[in-house]
Formats: sequence, structure tokens, C-alpha cells
Amino acid sequence: MLIKIERYKYALLFACLSMFVLGLADNIRGPLFADLMNFFKLTNSEGSLSFAVTSAAALFGNIVTAPLMRKMTLARLLLLSVFLMMVGLFFMAISPTFTFYLLSALIFGFSFGLMGVVQNLIVAENIDSEKQPKYLSALHGIYGFASLLAPLLASRAPELLGPWRSAFYVTSAICFLVLISGIFIYSLTPFEIHQISQAQLSRKAPRPLLFAIGGILAFYVTAEIMVATRLALYMRTAFNMNLEQSSNYVSYFFVFLLIGRILFAVKTFSYSLKQQLNASLILSLIFLGFGLWVHPFLLTVVGLAMAPFYPISVAYISDLTGVDKRKFITFAISFQSLCVITMHMGVGFLTDRYGLFYAFGVAIVSLLLSLVCVNFHPKISST
Repeated sequence: MLIKIERYKYALLFACLSMFVLGLADNIRGPLFADLMNFFKLTNSEGSLSFAVTSAAALFGNIVTAPLMRKMTLARLLLLSVFLMMVGLFFMAISPTFTFYLLSALIFGFSFGLMGVVQNLIVAENIDSEKQPKYLSALHGIYGFASLLAPLLASRAPELLGPWRSAFYVTSAICFLVLISGIFIYSLTPFEIHQISQAQLSRKAPRPLLFAIGGILAFYVTAEIMVATRLALYMRTAFNMNLEQSSNYVSYFFVFLLIGRILFAVKTFSYSLKQQLNASLILSLIFLGFGLWVHPFLLTVVGLAMAPFYPISVAYISDLTGVDKRKFITFAISFQSLCVITMHMGVGFLTDRYGLFYAFGVAIVSLLLSLVCVNFHPKISST
């Protein structure tokens, strides 16, 4: 039986479903990082390569999204990304060697890159601009919810179903369920393939503007992923916690992330988008510093400070760039992937050489760079 719903509801539904599987897949890797290193007998630098390979493939996925959007609708492209994620996770689960795992991570990363662009665009293009911050906060609240479940899945699935691989099997199965729902649910108004006007093709954004606007999102995400993927390892190495205890700290981080995003999804604040971005970054820096130098629990509260930034920044970029939003959002997410690749390799090196405590300085620098981009990006003359 086919179910037909309004186009904006379809956009929200599948953006949220894809965000759920993305949140699970993205955040089961952090709690399993130590087990992955132990199983394949890796150093921190070698283990970080698994994250870097995923991010490199995600960057490629970001880049090819633009030409694919000229051949496929956003709805079709979103379901394609879910399918590829399902395949990548399944092969990661059955990996007999670390090389095979890295090849599987390439598929996963490519799907991640596609999905990250499309799910934001499908909401930005089908929701009125004044409602975008609220709906994008709800969308990324789903990410927070999935991220909260991810450490629990990472710690419980091995207990119930076997070794660490089982967490990847379960997430792959959830992707399959999303694909099945895509067979039976349709939009009343079909999605169209995006046509770019000649004026848009001829109008090129200056590179400093692209990097400054893209840096708002890219540097922030670098900091968030740094904290999310290394928090469990930090608690295990610095405070001798086991897998369950360290996973709980990651869970607390995502509880705060979820609470913050729910708050911004249900309540509209009178402050400008730029003021909200500044507040989020400054509070994130404060809690991160106190978490490292005063008490580690405050590292989890960083999630609350970070919560509104991603959805608000997408709405800010969309509002700022108008009809060129696809170009700027796609570039921002591509730049984000490049920054994350650099972060993973840099953090692996810094951890091996100086320790993870000092490697957290990468997150601090990233937040400061995002703060600079928010406040000093060049003006956009026309949209």
C-alpha cells in the first residue's frame, strides 16, 4: 500500500530518518575506537586513519553531490545515500583485516558526504525561511537523539550479540528499514531536478567569501567531532575507565546536545542568528576549558553549548546567501570534510607524541576559528 504525503512533510520525514541513521553510524565509532585499535593492533595514528579515510570519502561525496543534483532529485539522492551507508556499514562489520575495514569505510564515508549535504538542502528548500531555524534544530535534534543512543548501542550490542562488529550490523539493518519505508511513501508533489539559471552559473563567489562562510560550519564541526570521537578514549586513558563507563560520558555529551536542540526546536529566541552563533561558540570554549582543567564532567556539558550551532549556522548561511544557498552550503560541508580529515590525522599524531589532553587543543583552535568566521566574514553584495 502506497502512502502519499505533502512534499514538505516528505522532506522532513526522510531528512529525519536519514539523520537518525547518520547519527547512529557516525557516533558508534567513537566508543568502539579503543576496541578497534585493540582488535587490529593499531597505534593512535593508525586508528585515526580509519576516521580520516571516512572523512576523505565524505569530502568526495560532498563534491560529487553538485553534479548528481543536476541528474537526480534530492529525494532520490537521499535514499541512494542511505543505501550506500547500509552497504558500507555491513562491510565494516564483516571486515577480516584493517585494510578491508578501510575500504568499507570509503563506501560509508561517501554515503556520509552525500547525505550530509542533501538532508540539509531538502529541508532548507522546502521550508519557509522564517521556520528554518526551528525545523533544522528539530532535524539536528534527531542527530542528538541518535548520538545519545549510539554509545548505548556500542556498549550493549556486543554484550547481547557478540563482538564490537554487532553494532555495525544493527545500524546497517536500520538503514535497510529506512529504505523499505522509501518504497511505500511518496510525495504528493513530485520533487524536480534542480535547474541552475545562467545568471547563477556566470556569478562566481570570491574564494575568500566561500572559505569564510564555509569556515563557520567547518571549523565548528571539526571541534564537535573531535570531542565526540575522542571523549571515550580520553576517559579510558586519562581516568582508567572501562568501555561502559567511558561510553556513559559520551552519552551524557549527547544528552546535553539533544536537550539543547529540543529547546531550540520548540522555542523561538528573539536574538539574531549571529548573536546565537556567538553565544554557542563562546560557551563551548568556556566549558571545554573547564572540562580539561577543572573537572572532566564539564566536557559533557560542551554538548549543551554546541547544541544550537549546526542548525542555526545552516539557517544563517541559507538566509545570507539566498538563491546561491546550494553553492554555499555544499561548499561549507565539503570544507567541513577537509577540516575533519586534517583534524583526525593531526589529533592522532598529537596523541601519540604529547597525549590526548594536549590534542584537545585542536578543538579549542577550531572553535576560535569559527568565531572569527562568524564575525569577520566578507559581506555578500548580492544574492
